[in-house]
Amino acid sequence: MSVPIHEAIFRHMGIEADYRLVELSREGFRQGVAELMQSMDGFNVTIPYKQDVIPLLHSIDPAARAIGAVNTVLTGDSCRGFNTDVSGFTTMLRMHGISPEGRPCYVLGGGGTSRTACTALRQMGASRVTVVSRQPAEGQIGYDQLTEEFSGILVNTTPAGMWPRVDGCPVSADALPSILRRAEGVADVIYNPPETVLTAAAKKYDVPACTGMSMLIAQAVEAESIWQGFPMPEDLTPTLVKELNLL
Repeated sequence: MSVPIHEAIFRHMGIEADYRLVELSREGFRQGVAELMQSMDGFNVTIPYKQDVIPLLHSIDPAARAIGAVNTVLTGDSCRGFNTDVSGFTTMLRMHGISPEGRPCYVLGGGGTSRTACTALRQMGASRVTVVSRQPAEGQIGYDQLTEEFSGILVNTTPAGMWPRVDGCPVSADALPSILRRAEGVADVIYNPPETVLTAAAKKYDVPACTGMSMLIAQAVEAESIWQGFPMPEDLTPTLVKELNLL
């Protein structure tokens, strides 16, 4: 989905540029990144390489270093890494009227996207951010405890429900009704399909809910701001969401 998104940004901003997908194998990752640094003005990095790219760069933006993941690289004399996912996640919640301010938030999953969500939720004023995992580490909780104590905002950063296994859901069917009755907002970072089992169920309970397409678009807009060296218009993300008809 990133190619049509960036092409739409170029069209709106009158930028002559090209955005394409480059697939790198695990074995060829280091050499592939070195070649991209020489041939590209900038590039995105997606899973599973958001941590692996860090030691290959000359410098890391402090926000990206704090999260421990890079998804955007600006090349040149010094290749610098950034993370635009936090901005994208924040924009997604605001666009869909989900406010973590003063509310407890529960983040499903313990990977890199979970760290992004936790950072954004704290910046937005969540009263507490709790990570929920199948194998909880120190400071995290399991799904049984989630069912018992949940209230507030629920965020899914796991792949449960992502294409092609669209029938999946990170919360069991038995626990879902109880949790959603206490939810004030549900966000699922999955963008394919545009509606997941989790968000569809939330809407049946009149809970504000969103999936990750607006986050994908918003982080792309932020990445272009870095590459082009000037801020994109504030209304560009909602304009693209409507224009591309991706939700």
